Amino acid sequence: MGHREPMWKPCKTNPPAGRGIIKPSFRVCVLVAAVFYLLLPGIAVADVSVALKLDRTEAAMADSIRMSVTVSGTRDSDAQPVVQGLNDFYVSTGGTASRVQIINGKVDASVDHTYYLQPRKTGTFQIGPATVALQGKTYTSNTIGLKVTQTSQATGVEKGPIFLDARLSAPKVYVEGQVVYTLKLYRRTRVSDLSLELPQAEGLVIKKLGEPTEYQSVYNGSTYQVLEIRYAVIPSREGDFAIQPARMSMNVFQPTDRSKRDPFEDPFFQDPFFSFSRGRPMTLASEPLELHVLPLPVEGRPAGFSGLVGAFQIESHLEPSEIKAGGSATLTVRLTGRGNVSRIPDLEIPTLPHTKVYADQPVLEITPDEKGIAGSKTMKWAVVPEKEGKYEIPPLAVSFFDTAAEEYTVAQTAAVVLHVVAGERQEPVAAAPAVLNHAETESGREKREIEALGHDILPVHASVKDLTAPSDMQPKGLAVWLVLAAPPFVFGAFYSGKRIRRNSGKALAAARARKAAGAFFKVCRERALPAEGLAQAVRDYLNERFALTLGTLTPNEAFEILRSRGVHLETAQHLKNALRQLEDTIYTGKGSDPCPMGEDVTRIVRKIEKELR
Repeated sequence: MGHREPMWKPCKTNPPAGRGIIKPSFRVCVLVAAVFYLLLPGIAVADVSVALKLDRTEAAMADSIRMSVTVSGTRDSDAQPVVQGLNDFYVSTGGTASRVQIINGKVDASVDHTYYLQPRKTGTFQIGPATVALQGKTYTSNTIGLKVTQTSQATGVEKGPIFLDARLSAPKVYVEGQVVYTLKLYRRTRVSDLSLELPQAEGLVIKKLGEPTEYQSVYNGSTYQVLEIRYAVIPSREGDFAIQPARMSMNVFQPTDRSKRDPFEDPFFQDPFFSFSRGRPMTLASEPLELHVLPLPVEGRPAGFSGLVGAFQIESHLEPSEIKAGGSATLTVRLTGRGNVSRIPDLEIPTLPHTKVYADQPVLEITPDEKGIAGSKTMKWAVVPEKEGKYEIPPLAVSFFDTAAEEYTVAQTAAVVLHVVAGERQEPVAAAPAVLNHAETESGREKREIEALGHDILPVHASVKDLTAPSDMQPKGLAVWLVLAAPPFVFGAFYSGKRIRRNSGKALAAARARKAAGAFFKVCRERALPAEGLAQAVRDYLNERFALTLGTLTPNEAFEILRSRGVHLETAQHLKNALRQLEDTIYTGKGSDPCPMGEDVTRIVRKIEKELR
């Protein structure tokens, strides 16, 4: 169970289609296709759907929860969602971003609305649904439960600017049940190069639940940036387990006093991604934990126990419920739940009289989430009765140990009835009489004489001379040669014009690129920009420098743009972190306050320009 895994690896995927970097040779085609699509009437709301998401489902009173509402199938940013269940929260907006993707000629558009929630009281709340009204129709999202506690975990002891916390969702569990092991890195300083070593414990299986999440929280009255990672812990045997501390290694960068004039105290040398950084390696350890694993009880265990542990539901569906003799119906059974879903057995239909049953390959789906491992298994059978009548398919059952009720339970489907009616009789097709001529041959067989039964619509020519074109249709005169020469001439003119236009476009783009950095430095020199102004200045610089048209630019997109244009990894990561800090300042309501990051960002831009030359 022990292994080391890197954290925060740079994204290496390409930017989504419709945004990011498009090769010049394809830019015009993509732009024309997108404009043509957007001009089609009513296409914006063709397949609209709304999805609501929270960055976590458990938080403390002092925490800020990120909520996103994604409206797919439209780019209409004026259609603001209305979210139910927010009466007990302070709500601030985090902005709106639209996306357009063109894949195989199909355009997929969506709008993301971001909000930040601050709880007003403790309790369990249902957030949602979110509703969006578009062109006279209302679209509704899902709902999510959110549990708010009074305070974050705290012991009353100050732990410093950075520490690692480990928790189990429950102190005890049954064999093959699951508990959630949560690791949280609390920090008030910058870090890089994170790697995690999980504890070792024979008899315990640890499976990662999704990707790490980041958010802001309060611990013992101090505000921290939190990196949270969750794992499912599944014991294979009973007993008491001592879970050793998890260890996380990283480089830690301590803040310095910028008022000092020592050149080596310059923030340039303090950045974790430059060679002169003063970051120091550090390894943090979490608390050791104990887990008590209980055996599954013998009392009440049903015969043929499936071995499932958790909570499961079963449903069935027969389609159609009435067929003709010789036809087939499909019985679908789906077992879903949370627990050791890989142990879901393959069910079997008992033998039915005068019926043939053909089983399809079962489909198992495992879907980990922040609460543990969930999944489903779908099983299908083709039922083919041999004669008419009424056929009853008995219930199908599966047993499991319910960890919440701490008892064995049997889940079963309802019996379904298949009605089979008599099929239609098909009359034999009479053979067409043959036209015979002449008497029998010496061998006793008959010969048929070929007869002309009719004529084709178009005449059949029996001679080559019939295919000769009439004399008045022969090409002659100057007009004919002009018609033949026109296509190559038009193609050559179009190609030359396209090259001239491309070269002029390249020259214009190069001129804009040379002026982009100068305009950025001028704006930063003339006045002290707040976080909002500085973030906008960086977006304007990147758009002008690389001839882009990105209205909303995320830190990850900025990183991918710089890397694709040859900027060093460290420099691109540096700008990404700076943009992320600016976003944090804006989203916490301090976007209009004076921002001390202007010098740092200016220095990053100078280094970008140096590496692009």
